[in-house]
Amino acid sequence: MSLKLITWTPRVLSILLVLILFMLSFDVFEEDDIWYMLMLGFLIHNIPVMILITTIIISWKRPLFGSFIFLPLGVFYAVYMLIKNGSSFLLAVISLGLPAIIIGLFYMWDDHNRRKSA
Repeated sequence: MSLKLITWTPRVLSILLVLILFMLSFDVFEEDDIWYMLMLGFLIHNIPVMILITTIIISWKRPLFGSFIFLPLGVFYAVYMLIKNGSSFLLAVISLGLPAIIIGLFYMWDDHNRRKSA
């Protein structure tokens, strides 16, 4: 039971993180611009979403890949936001950077358990 939980936790959490990022990309439609510029902005906002979807697909069978992507991206995002904006963006770091780090650690744990049981 616990092995299944370790296997499915990073997958479910990463899908939830991608869904949150996708929902946040809809803020581009609040702008007052031409429709094709809004669509271009929407596509540009969803580049990280597409990268993370590709990462989830690859990580489904190779969880170590997921840890190599999510963990550094989460650390980079957290450090970048704290350096650039200071503690005023701490909520953004906690809501987006920390989950990516946790997902990366879960993928690493899943890979460790797979290697141990094989």
